[in-house]
Amino acid sequence: MTGRSNAFAIAFAGMFALAPAAAAQDLPPPAAEQADKGQVIATFYYSSSARGFDADGESIDIADYQKVELYLLSEYEIAPDLTLIFKPSLRDVSVEGGEDDSGLGYTDIGGRYRFADSEEGWLALETTVRIPGVSRDDKLAQVGSTDTEYDLRLRGFHNLRLGGDSGFIDGQASYRLRDGDPPNEFHADLTLGYRPRPNVLLMVQSLNTISDGAGGGIFDEYRYHNLQLSGVVDVAPAVALQAGLLGTIAGENALRERGFFGGVWISF
Repeated sequence: MTGRSNAFAIAFAGMFALAPAAAAQDLPPPAAEQADKGQVIATFYYSSSARGFDADGESIDIADYQKVELYLLSEYEIAPDLTLIFKPSLRDVSVEGGEDDSGLGYTDIGGRYRFADSEEGWLALETTVRIPGVSRDDKLAQVGSTDTEYDLRLRGFHNLRLGGDSGFIDGQASYRLRDGDPPNEFHADLTLGYRPRPNVLLMVQSLNTISDGAGGGIFDEYRYHNLQLSGVVDVAPAVALQAGLLGTIAGENALRERGFFGGVWISF
């Protein structure tokens, strides 16, 4: 890990130490499970990629990529059906034989409007503006960050009953408008959650990105399909800890990422 990556890890550990001890893709956990008005979720990601996918979806050798990312998602319900969203991020990217960068990643600002609900679930429209930090013109989509993006998203949540246990399904579909040369994107994300115990949540997340054709300049068409497996444990009435693994299972003109992540969820 590079020196800058170590700095991110130290900063992340320090943030954990400052969190109250007694007080959880581009995908946030489903806030609908809680009756609280707000939540803050700090998530740390580490991933590396020694191989990638070519234009035919075949695995190929590439220059080694390494990413360290920190996201801080904040959501607050200002009205019964309207939630504000603010998600800044930091990131460190290193490339074998290429340029490294470290600094501010994308910052998402937006809101979610729930237009239909019942005891078992809800439907909502979500829109965010994504403001870039450090600019990076990489051909491989998971690393590039250039201009402002606008995400328009339909989201649905439904509770599940599994014998005496509970669970949920969270589905999201969006179209992301991107300024500059990168192509616009389709996103389709699915989360399945299962609670074997009241204080334990297991999640499987499928996160899928497909470019709307090719862009300008260096940007070819691409797609990538990520899978995340994680567990969340409540450690206090308003605090939970998350840990999980991630990987890119298929793609075209994309990285084949492998990594892990951890997070702290705080509701209020």
